[in-house]
Amino acid sequence: MKKRKNLLFISLLIFIAEYVGLIGWYWLFDGRAGDASLTISRYVGLNWWSSLIFCAGNMAIVVLIVNYLLTRAKNRGFLWRMLMYVFVIAFMALSISPHVPDESMPAVIHKFFAGVMFVDIALISLLSIAKAQNKFATCFALLFTAYSVYFCISDVLRVPYFMDLILWFESAYLYAFFALLMLTEPRIDK
Repeated sequence: MKKRKNLLFISLLIFIAEYVGLIGWYWLFDGRAGDASLTISRYVGLNWWSSLIFCAGNMAIVVLIVNYLLTRAKNRGFLWRMLMYVFVIAFMALSISPHVPDESMPAVIHKFFAGVMFVDIALISLLSIAKAQNKFATCFALLFTAYSVYFCISDVLRVPYFMDLILWFESAYLYAFFALLMLTEPRIDK
């Protein structure tokens, strides 16, 4: 079980390093300090170098998650694994196509796959409720599923306060997703 969680934990650490490094640079050196109205991807798409760093880091995360799925997640159920593969494909596609400011084709592709990924995460969270091994994990999975619904609806409706603080809402969604995966890890392989 520890090796499984390590793959997910390392993925989370890579994502945190990308997030802190890239957004920190834009906040400290690009005059955007405290601007929470841009998504992580909007920040990343501001320059070619940040898009490349984000893509490289995300490809490392993809490798770790695919390794997890192929070697360690056999007991998670077929539907759960298929939804995780959808997550991986969407995550890869949005990483390759940055959300550039000019709303060109890469931005359109990015937005499509980001939407797929966010809805897919909500479905994974729903299935993960059944995989929780204790009360804390069950409560976390239930709360995260409720947050997933809230997040997806608020994003689609472009709720003003939500969009003004999208960086924080999106960050919480993605970090909590990694926590959900680790917390709902089944105890034994079958």
